[in-house]
Amino acid sequence: MVAKRAEYILGVDVGGTYVRMGVVSRDLELRDFQVVMTQTLYGGKEPKDPVRELIESIKRYGAEWEGSLLALSIGFPSIISKDRRTIYSSPNLPGFDRVPIADLLEREFRIPIFVDNDVNHLLLYDIQRLDLFHEEIVAGFYIGTGLGNAIYIAGKLLSGKNGTAAELGHIPVMNRHDPCGCGNAGCIELYASGKRLREICREHFPDTDIREVFVKHGGSGVIQEFIEAIAIAVSTEINILDPDHVIIGGGVVNMDRFPKAELERYIKMHVRKPYPAERLSIVYTSENQKAGVYGAAYSALRRLRA
Repeated sequence: MVAKRAEYILGVDVGGTYVRMGVVSRDLELRDFQVVMTQTLYGGKEPKDPVRELIESIKRYGAEWEGSLLALSIGFPSIISKDRRTIYSSPNLPGFDRVPIADLLEREFRIPIFVDNDVNHLLLYDIQRLDLFHEEIVAGFYIGTGLGNAIYIAGKLLSGKNGTAAELGHIPVMNRHDPCGCGNAGCIELYASGKRLREICREHFPDTDIREVFVKHGGSGVIQEFIEAIAIAVSTEINILDPDHVIIGGGVVNMDRFPKAELERYIKMHVRKPYPAERLSIVYTSENQKAGVYGAAYSALRRLRA
């Protein structure tokens, strides 16, 4: 039986492929952790009400910790409202558009609920891990199912007028008209994300497990084009912000033999010379399934202190 004396944060990291949940103490000690495939939560079938089924799965997981939870902090691969209470749009998470998620969770848990974009949580985790809070600008790029981006400026995560800042993945590419899940066309995420990598494997390397695509085909033209597409997105933001540090991570970047040297070569090819090209600081994250949960907990603790 879990002791009820201490107070914990229930951190949840919702992704298009996996949902990760964990219980984190005030001193950022992980007390419990669970990761499941998103489809497993829904019984392996398309859910009629994915929002309700996600909430029920969080309730089941958190039941053992009832009475000892200080708050629930949850990240989505979505555009979140400025007040951080409503999911506006989720191109990579069907069924989660225009959802008043904070209200729904508050009714079930009756504790403070903190909602944010999942990439903001990842960047907070990395800034805390690398002790970069004193830096003026840190830009984070996380290539998973989509192309996630978060920007830390002068001690705060950039949210913008409507809460929709740092949607780098939805910068349009000239003369490209492929439809994007966001409703627009030609977004760079279509060419620089895990979704695109799966398409490349299906179209060009059908006999290769996607986990080995960089090992077996890293030098191929289509893979090099994919790497340059990521670099173009990253270098575009570098040219705008001139950040102190660039953090690059996500499931794609942490795949076996991902060509980091090639990525950096393309980035330096496209950034402005002599600066910021000559003073770039690029840091790669290591594979950490728990990063989103840690980041969610850390975000909640910061907001509770505010």
